[in-house]
Amino acid sequence: MAFHPPDLQVSPGDTIVWINRDFVPHTATARDSAWTSPPLARDERWRMVAGAPGTGTYICAFHPVMEARLVVEASSSASESDR
Repeated sequence: MAFHPPDLQVSPGDTIVWINRDFVPHTATARDSAWTSPPLARDERWRMVAGAPGTGTYICAFHPVMEARLVVEASSSASESDR
């Protein structure tokens, strides 16, 4: 009944994958309702591509005490393919 890791740092364009390892259904739902997964049963996965830089919290819609933080960090340098 917790998100692991509780703080997730990614870059814009990264694909984030949530996997439910619990026995009960969960969602990954932005606190501001900007995005949400469908209900995920045990071992189901949901993918989302990170958007613009920013920080926000997300919860499980069924269990709002489950909360984590998503940080989408701006790229500080060009990627290897851009060099």
